[in-house]
Amino acid sequence: MRVFFLAFAVVITAALASAAQEAVFVIRHAEKELRGEDPAITNAGRNRAAAWADMLQHAGLDIVITSDARRTQQTGQIIADKLGLPLTSMNRNDTAGLIDTLSFDHEEDTVLVVGHAETIPGILRNLGASEEIDISQTDFANLFVLTQSEANDPYLIRMRMP
Repeated sequence: MRVFFLAFAVVITAALASAAQEAVFVIRHAEKELRGEDPAITNAGRNRAAAWADMLQHAGLDIVITSDARRTQQTGQIIADKLGLPLTSMNRNDTAGLIDTLSFDHEEDTVLVVGHAETIPGILRNLGASEEIDISQTDFANLFVLTQSEANDPYLIRMRMP
């Protein structure tokens, strides 16, 4: 676990090395109920969201953006509340709108996006990541960090919560 946090600190430092550099952190919503059209997160999900907040407390986040799904909003709200950040939600099917928001409204910010197994690969691809991403429906532990400087191509780091 200590090695994970050391690696995480290195990533955060690299992501924030330049004031003109954008960093986007992307996680999947926490564990959800198995029933319902728009399920809530479970107790395990609330614990995971709190653990994400603890882990990201020194990342320099400026805002949390979620989809319009209840499970992403609940995950994001726990993190935003714990870190004292604003939270906004967008239509989960509007990846282009999210990319525009990140590019124009938050180009100088460090943003946490809470998405879905189905939407995260497209979000990362539209932000410039070239790596193919596949997320299992049972996997809630991925943290993706995409950094971009003006002079370089985007750089994607994928880590896992222990």
